[in-house]
Amino acid sequence: MVVKSETNGGRANDIASTNDGILWIGTYEGLYRHNGQDFRLMNEFDSIKTVRTLYVDDEGRLFVGTNDNGLSIIINEKVMNVLEEKDGLPADSVRSITRGTDGLYYVGTAESLAILSIADGLNVVETLPQIQTAISMSASENGLVAAVTSSGKLFVLNYTDIVFDSEKKGFNEKFTAAVFSADGRLFAATESNRIIIFSISDSDEGLSQTASIACEPLRHINSLDFFDDRIFVCADDGAGYLEKESFFMLETGTFNNSIDNMTEDYQGNLWFTSSRLGVLKMCETSFSEIYVSGELPASVVNSTAFFKNNLYIGTDDGLMAINMENGKALTNKLTKSLSATRIRCLTSARDGSLWIATKSHGLIHAKSESDFITIAPSHQFRVVIELFDGTLAAGSNDGVAFVKNERILQWISEKEGLENTIILSLSETDDGKILAGTDGGGLAVISLDSEADSFSLLRLIKRVDGLASNVILRTINDRNGTVPTGGVFVVTGNGLCYIDFADSDGEHFTGLKNEFFVRTLSNFPYSNNYDLILYDKNVFVLSSAGIFVVNREELLSGESLDYELLDMKKGLRGSLTANSWNYLAENGDLYLSCDAGSSKFNLNSYDKAKHSYRMQLKNIIIDGKNHIVQKDIPFVIPPTKGTIEIVPEIINYSINTPLISAYLEGIDENPAVMLQSKLTSLSYSNLPAGEYRFHIAVLDSKGKNTLEETVYTISKSFRISDNWWFMVYIVGVAILAIAWLTWFITTILQEKRLEKQKSEIEAIRQQVRMGNETIFSIANAVEARDKRTGRHSYRVAEYAVLIARELGFSEEEQTQIRRTGLLHDIGKIGVPDAILNKTSRLTDEEYEIMKTHTLIGGEILKDFTLIPHVDEGARFHHEHYDGSGYPNGLKGEEIPLNARIIGIADAFDAMTANRIYRKALSLDYTIEEMKKASGKQFDPGLVEIMLELLENGKLNVEKTFEESVNAGGVKNEK
Repeated sequence: MVVKSETNGGRANDIASTNDGILWIGTYEGLYRHNGQDFRLMNEFDSIKTVRTLYVDDEGRLFVGTNDNGLSIIINEKVMNVLEEKDGLPADSVRSITRGTDGLYYVGTAESLAILSIADGLNVVETLPQIQTAISMSASENGLVAAVTSSGKLFVLNYTDIVFDSEKKGFNEKFTAAVFSADGRLFAATESNRIIIFSISDSDEGLSQTASIACEPLRHINSLDFFDDRIFVCADDGAGYLEKESFFMLETGTFNNSIDNMTEDYQGNLWFTSSRLGVLKMCETSFSEIYVSGELPASVVNSTAFFKNNLYIGTDDGLMAINMENGKALTNKLTKSLSATRIRCLTSARDGSLWIATKSHGLIHAKSESDFITIAPSHQFRVVIELFDGTLAAGSNDGVAFVKNERILQWISEKEGLENTIILSLSETDDGKILAGTDGGGLAVISLDSEADSFSLLRLIKRVDGLASNVILRTINDRNGTVPTGGVFVVTGNGLCYIDFADSDGEHFTGLKNEFFVRTLSNFPYSNNYDLILYDKNVFVLSSAGIFVVNREELLSGESLDYELLDMKKGLRGSLTANSWNYLAENGDLYLSCDAGSSKFNLNSYDKAKHSYRMQLKNIIIDGKNHIVQKDIPFVIPPTKGTIEIVPEIINYSINTPLISAYLEGIDENPAVMLQSKLTSLSYSNLPAGEYRFHIAVLDSKGKNTLEETVYTISKSFRISDNWWFMVYIVGVAILAIAWLTWFITTILQEKRLEKQKSEIEAIRQQVRMGNETIFSIANAVEARDKRTGRHSYRVAEYAVLIARELGFSEEEQTQIRRTGLLHDIGKIGVPDAILNKTSRLTDEEYEIMKTHTLIGGEILKDFTLIPHVDEGARFHHEHYDGSGYPNGLKGEEIPLNARIIGIADAFDAMTANRIYRKALSLDYTIEEMKKASGKQFDPGLVEIMLELLENGKLNVEKTFEESVNAGGVKNEK
């Protein structure tokens, strides 16, 4: 189970679900309606202001007990009956409601208990003054009703006869809630936090106690509810449940204060209300949190592996372990020795030992929890794998080390041909080639020379060979089911690639170009990926966005790709760690490395949680007035009405967001298909008279097959204008009128039109001239105020154009990005001069003011239509690719492309130009900083372009600086 909080903006007292699947939440603000998407306060219910209790009978009627307005009954979302003290109700404050098998309704008020009938209209047929302020009631299948009062008394009734009174029976316990189980037993909660189980007998004793169950550590039980053979317990400090007369706590996180009531929706999700915290939803997910349940401290996890039947977790803060027998944290000599050590990779060897790659303690080989040694402690290792022959290959910042018998046999490093010695990944192909992914030097292919008994570098496969990037994060051997194909999936710094090594094997591979073929899997929808796992027919791609699940054959086909994204909305806890190593068990359990812990999900059953969906027409709007639609009764549109708006509704509380299809049969040529989150109303004008069928359907993830469908009948009555001869008459008259008017108007307006066209053309020319002059004037005004930047906007604009040109922008688009660059800092007009031109470091408060220039700029330019999207460049150029920027914390491709381009150009000029508070940074230093910020501050693809522009000389900092000085007429700052 995973806890997901949903709040309705107020404190919640009770919750109930009607037969149509809608959830109703009673609060002191009133009654809320919830369909899984929206919480809506039902202000139209005048008789319902403060809700204390809710009850739904078998027919779907919703009974609403208020604090001071009596009892209201809602049918089809309309208040049909209201019963107050003036109508015979003992008091206007209603605390509990239930229905007996006799068809009567038992209502606990602040005074006495009332028995109601709705057979001949809503009326009070009996009152029981002995039972005052009944706060909990339940009815059994054999005609009994249990009531618990605010004073702690427990009563059992048979109509008006009190067959059990806890006080008279000598019970010293005070009771707080009661519920009948399906087998007729009575479960009653006490103030001592116990649940007493009573059996019902026909003897004079009535009830007999059969068991007592302690509900520690709960305090003050508020309610008991029976669902799915479980009795759920709500209390002041948490919630739990009874199953087979054993008590279990529910993990509700911080939702642990004044939990009053609960219910279960039609999809099986649990809902809890708190008079202090609102509403909590608990729903099933494929992900299991193992790190927090093991009570381990939050930390960035880099690797997971099993060792001695326990789960070991490598983090930035040391080696953690979980005892898999009890799920709790495990501490031993090994974990203590690596406390505060950054663990980068864990590998379970075939002999049962554990290899640990660390940043500061070298490579560690653990044979047991207390028997381990350190190898090459001066090296920073990133990854370690076991080869087929038992040799260990370990990647470090200094290249690849080959280890056997706990001794390094050989290094493959710079002198052996590596262009970049930082090794990010290692793998061994099925035919014995060793693939080493580097941090910018491409993919190294290493082979074992069996005669010389040594390893050698055969070739570097790089961008020039077809790879999307020279940064290689992972290589994975391809399988068609269980059959090796000889191909290799490659996760690069900006996309997925595939290498087919043809028919060459590890022993005979020479590195010639014709021995391998590289292609980019451009149909994959995401670029910032970390790892790839082949399982059955699916490919699981771990990325910064979550886990993408795609079909292997579709991915390799290059055709349009259908995918499912498992992200936080689907239960994933936190973000996946970049370049981490995740343990895959034989049963399909994948132990994930996340930014604050570790969680598990099973590759076999991640999509097994199927949900049914309920669909309905929420209403039809005619001339601004809402009309309720009933499922089995055709909705009739009056003949005089021209436009109708159909409002479909999907009632869905699951973590899935399904595709929805909606169309009016006979009118719409194709259905409107959209995600549930994007579902909108459909409008139709001038529908001909006749009968129509409106279809709402839930589709599969590919949008091709219908999973569930609901159909409503809508009819429109006939009128005289619907006859064919009437339409012929109207058309004839219209043709004659139009012909005459056309001749008359054309004659009069011909000359005026020509004269107007001439004046409009001249006005447009003048507007373009003024627009260009305005842009440069604004840019110069900004530069004049900011003494720190020295023609900064000019250079940013030039750099942005260079990048745009490499991206294939048209000449017009390049002109637009240039203008956007000139205006990107216009918001600094709103920053005080004392901050803008301060020579020393800004304080935190001053920096927050400085940051507002993005919002000010966006507001200034939002209506500036001369340059498309110019406001995006001003507003978002300080957003970071990993979401750590400002003002909105956008992430990845959420940031508009023009803002990403301006952002990297802005940062590059900030580093390479003089400022009042520092000299320009060296170009080499700037390049290294940009590489480090790739995928963090900057779009990795744009960093690659920027570096290529510098490398091929298209971007010349000195030249651009001189041009900016000449353009602005300012002195050379360098």
